[in-house]
Amino acid sequence: MGDSFVNLLTQRLPQLLIQEAIYLVGVKDQVISFEKQLKRINAFLEESKKKREDHEFMMEIVRQIRDVAARGEDVIDLYIYLKAEQKKAEQKKAKQKRWNFVSKPVDFMKYSKRLHDIGKEIEDINLEIEKIYKDKEKHDNEKTEEEARMEARVVKALHNRRKNVEEEDVVGFVHDSTILMKQLTTGKQDQLDVCSIFGMGGLGKTTLAKKVYNKVRQKKHFNCYAWVYVSQDFRCKELLIEILKSQMKILESKRELEELSEEELKTKLAEYLRGKKYLVVVDDVWTTEVWDELKVVFPNNHNGSRILITSREKKVVSHSSRGTSPYPLPFLSEDESWELLRKKVFKGKHCPTDLEELGREIAASCDGLPLSIVVLGGLLANEEKKKHVWERYIGNVNWYLRQEKSQWEAILALSYTQLPRHLKPCFLYFGLYPEDYEISVRQLIQLWIAEGFIHDTDGRNMEDVAEIYLEELIGRSLIQVASNRTGGGAKTCRIHDLLRDFCISKSKEEMFFKVCKGPEHNSTERTRRLSIFCSADEYILSNPSDGSCARSLLFFGQNSHVFNDDNWKWVLKNFKLVRVLNFGRTRFDCICNDIEELIHLKYLRIKSRDLNVILPSICNLWNLETLDARGCTLKCLPIEIWKLQRLRNLYLSGPVSFPKPSDTDNKSLSKLQELQVLSTIMVDPQTASLMTAGKLPNIRKLGICYSGLNKRELRGGFAVITPEWKPQEVLRCLRRLRLLQVLKVIDCSEFPTRVKSLEITKITLLRVHLNDMAVLGMLSKLRILKIQDCSFNQTPYALAGWFQQLEVIKLDNFQIQKWIGAMPSLKRLIIKNNKILTILPEESCKMTSLQDVELLCTNIQLVRMFQEMQKKIGFRLQIHPLPNDKFVRKHRHGYSMGTNTGTTRQHGGSFNEHYWRI
Repeated sequence: MGDSFVNLLTQRLPQLLIQEAIYLVGVKDQVISFEKQLKRINAFLEESKKKREDHEFMMEIVRQIRDVAARGEDVIDLYIYLKAEQKKAEQKKAKQKRWNFVSKPVDFMKYSKRLHDIGKEIEDINLEIEKIYKDKEKHDNEKTEEEARMEARVVKALHNRRKNVEEEDVVGFVHDSTILMKQLTTGKQDQLDVCSIFGMGGLGKTTLAKKVYNKVRQKKHFNCYAWVYVSQDFRCKELLIEILKSQMKILESKRELEELSEEELKTKLAEYLRGKKYLVVVDDVWTTEVWDELKVVFPNNHNGSRILITSREKKVVSHSSRGTSPYPLPFLSEDESWELLRKKVFKGKHCPTDLEELGREIAASCDGLPLSIVVLGGLLANEEKKKHVWERYIGNVNWYLRQEKSQWEAILALSYTQLPRHLKPCFLYFGLYPEDYEISVRQLIQLWIAEGFIHDTDGRNMEDVAEIYLEELIGRSLIQVASNRTGGGAKTCRIHDLLRDFCISKSKEEMFFKVCKGPEHNSTERTRRLSIFCSADEYILSNPSDGSCARSLLFFGQNSHVFNDDNWKWVLKNFKLVRVLNFGRTRFDCICNDIEELIHLKYLRIKSRDLNVILPSICNLWNLETLDARGCTLKCLPIEIWKLQRLRNLYLSGPVSFPKPSDTDNKSLSKLQELQVLSTIMVDPQTASLMTAGKLPNIRKLGICYSGLNKRELRGGFAVITPEWKPQEVLRCLRRLRLLQVLKVIDCSEFPTRVKSLEITKITLLRVHLNDMAVLGMLSKLRILKIQDCSFNQTPYALAGWFQQLEVIKLDNFQIQKWIGAMPSLKRLIIKNNKILTILPEESCKMTSLQDVELLCTNIQLVRMFQEMQKKIGFRLQIHPLPNDKFVRKHRHGYSMGTNTGTTRQHGGSFNEHYWRI
């Protein structure tokens, strides 16, 4: 992880030299030299990353590099901070002089000395890096034969430990083994096929593969069998020898086989398999290159031969697929978890009745991960089988697992080690969140960007690149999707508790972050991030002088008191260089005026109903990229908002009045060029003028609301009389937002008619009057449409020829009685709170693209029609609640009734919910 820090800093420094050039004039040469040193060190770290595993000297070198790089970042950021402070003092003095105020003289000598000292410290850091690099060159970092043998022993020990966990006490997998048996023994018997299992480490992939493998052997479905374990350190030649030796009774000895070249071994194995009906299991594959190397040795004998691959990574199994979909292994159900725990603890003996309920609760705490259950079972097996002993485990399962981390950490560490450098900090970041926390994907992405994790975008939107990073972590079975967006893609995500514990342990070791669960003293640890689970005032009282130098401060506790001036002073004193402030549910009634001192701040989230005013000083945070004030009761924004030239995301509970920029000669302050997300602002003539004048040129997501104040509007906190105006006239100006993709409109009397030129992909309408659906239907790029509590004139709705690209539509309390025509691309339909829709169009039976229908609080006739339609098209039908109707209940098979049970199994890779969340 130390190398990831250096990599991130290497990419940040060129940006600093451009963006903060005015403040780095005095140390520009030193910073450039520091950048060059880091680039050289970064290249070495990239080149040596595979050589330094379990190499103590190399690991020490990496630790030294990380520490000195962190010091370098600290002093450069502090230099910028002091230069900005000096400039502010100079401006204040000049202003006072203009107004003939008598002011305290500014101690410019103090600033000069401190700035000089920092410049000297950067030079010393450069010399220190040079020394570390020279020490590294003196050391022969090539592994000796003894070191290589030691590595082989470590790999073997880890393999044995993994076998003990994954292959012991086979339990469950009844449904899973049935599916895999079918894939292996049926299907196209005239073709070679590749079947595969994927899921997170410790989920039981090897156990399931072994269970199926043994079952198939018993049935003698194939006449040739082989099992080979791959590991991260893949050597093709050794793997080929292993397969040849395993069961084929080759006459040659191992030494003779080793004398053959890799190509000769491939030819020999392919010749041996030719004409046979074989099953080969390739266990624990980490990269796509493994399959690319091996696939040539598996001939297609047109007799139903099979390859079975297990991997933690979806990308790997998808790459090797030949038609059969990779199988995402689910977590164990609660019943299966208890069965495995019971077998591990009692080893076939009877479980006392008074322990079963406690045992089930303990097993459920493992979230269906066999690795956790087996480790925990080992602990309980050595405990007294007494109720008071087992009660100690309730609510403390993760603590007990942490005491036995030697049993599981190395297994999970393999997944982390395999991550590319740019994904390591993104993965560890999940450890900042509390247990079982459902994480908003959009907020997570904005935090990653603020932290500087997203680079090398090649002109692509940073948010899009961050989403690709998240998808890769999901595909590697490290992160789970908790809910999906209406139109697909992750809406929220979570991390398994055991992986979270790994993140916390690794981050403490690397000083990446620290989690503070209670009011504990923390001043001695120089971590880069602090995640605080207790209330803010509790933590501050126990840490009056925090010396952590943290760049991020995240609060997840509930404050009983309002965040006061003393709390703000604590933040300003101890976190001068902070980039992320996420106050969570902390209560505020005001934001400190001196917040402008936090000039490095990029992300600020405040959620407090007591906060109704944002002071102009917050607009002096020139690096601010995300301001999230959802949950606050703001009515207007200060005119100084136009100074936030790097602002990308502005979230407001709305409707909030957006001010007009002041008349100024500085044209750069008359546009918010970077702003992409703006929600929710008031619909008024001023909003229209901003759109018309191109003041918000790059808006991609917009939320607008008509407040109903057509006579009196809020301007700078004052109510003034304005002439009558119609909101639809204002809304027509939306066509000026050429990049607009997502639009939410609330409380408007009419939807605009002149927007068909826009390439909007998603529209949400709440309490809007619709005169003509054709306005929406003619939007050629529209994929998602959500209508709630809206009124309309036209009935029936004629849809023929419209909504050609629409994939998802949700109608909530939209009281249409019928519609005519069909939507040819529709995949998902949600109808909620409609008791009068009873007629479906004849064309609906032709909507073969339809995959998912959800009915919530609708009438029985509509339910029956969709049941009949389901028989012809075969989509998934969900009904909430299930009507008390004999016909409906008789035909309820084949669709979900929207009920969740405690035994529902979720996929260990990117599991699917029962249904997408709205």
